[in-house]
Formats: sequence, structure tokens, C-alpha cells
Amino acid sequence: MSSQDKERPSNELLNSEVSDQDSQQLVAYLDGELDDQSSRDVERRLSDDPEFRLRLQQLQQAWDLLDELPLANRDEAFTRSTVEFVTLNARQQLAETKQWIKPGKGKTILWRLVITLLATGLGWWLGDWYFGQGHREILRDIEVISEFDQYRLTEEFEFLEKLEQSGVFDKEGASDEE
Repeated sequence: MSSQDKERPSNELLNSEVSDQDSQQLVAYLDGELDDQSSRDVERRLSDDPEFRLRLQQLQQAWDLLDELPLANRDEAFTRSTVEFVTLNARQQLAETKQWIKPGKGKTILWRLVITLLATGLGWWLGDWYFGQGHREILRDIEVISEFDQYRLTEEFEFLEKLEQSGVFDKEGASDEE
């Protein structure tokens, strides 16, 4: 590393310190906090250094903008009402937290879960009973449906009536039900 590289960071640090000192001096000058000799030194530097003059103008503009802002009127009543509001809010949150911690709360949640499961089961059973009727009829007649092609080929309706009267279907249905 060259000596120039080593000096560069310290010069930047020195410049920032001088800049901070200059800013503090300008702020004190604007506030009227400087003695006569320091004020003359600042005024002399303002006439000689355009960068210093620009910094003063920027600070003066910021000061002017701050003067245009409305002043906030905060009295003791405002502070008291704010503290009361925060206290009330904290009490409400504490009460809500205590409600969740109560010993009976677990039982309430358990009962809600049981009721929900029972209602779901009952709904499923009723839905199956109501909407499943058509499926149960098809299952009951599955033997006839499976042989439908053979019955369709029969041209005589009387033959089918005789089959029904012979009780062939009743015997098969009775054996399935047992």
C-alpha cells in the first residue's frame, strides 16, 4: 500500500470532522449563540468560502421550513389521555389472554370438536341415505341388469311373466339376503 492510500482515509475523516464542526458552528451562528469574535470569524469565512456560504444557505432554508410547520400543542391532558388509552388497551389484552388460559376452556374446545364431528357424521349418513337410494336399487337389481341382454332377446313377454311367477328370482334374492 502506498503512503497516499494510507493518508486518504484519514483526510476524509478529517474533512468530515471539519464539516461537522462547520455545521455546528453555522447552527450556533444562526441561533445567535456565538460571541462577537466567533461571529466575525464566521462572517469572514462566509465572504471568502463559497462552499461554506452554500452550507449556511441550506441550513437557513431548512430553518425557514421548520418555522413554517405548525407547532404541536401537547399539554398534560393529552399525555394523560394517551397513557389512559394505552393502559386500557393493555388491560383488555390481558383479559382476553386470561380467557384463553381458563381451565374450562379446554373442555369447551373439546365439546365443540365432538359436536362438529357428530354433525359431520350425521350429515354424511343422511346424505348417503338420501342420495344412495338409487344406487341401492341398482345393486338390488344387479342380477337382472347383468342378464339384460339375454332377456332383451326374448320376444315374448309371456315368457318373462312365467319366469317371474315361477319364483326363480325370489329364491335367488332370498339366498342373497340370508
